[in-house]
Amino acid sequence: MSIFPITPLVRRVQGLIFETFDVSEQQAQDLAAELVSLAEGWGSPDIAAQTDWPYRIRKDLGETRKLKWRSEAEREKFEAAQKKKYAEWDIIIGTKPRA
Repeated sequence: MSIFPITPLVRRVQGLIFETFDVSEQQAQDLAAELVSLAEGWGSPDIAAQTDWPYRIRKDLGETRKLKWRSEAEREKFEAAQKKKYAEWDIIIGTKPRA
């Protein structure tokens, strides 16, 4: 049983987690309740509702390899997009010497 309230936003985030990662519905609910509570605490319920949850979930739970992805192709696609984005940021802010 979660110590966090189960709101419609938690249910939506739970569904995204369950669709993306190989977890039980209960584990997805617990993770969703925790993530939504953190988002609401950092901002507000309105800001939490506007969060890009598909990205946030993949970034926070998948990129760190905390959870096993349901689709290896989806994982590879997300990681490739992240690498491209990081490389573009490096060029913009000049953190790496240019060859």
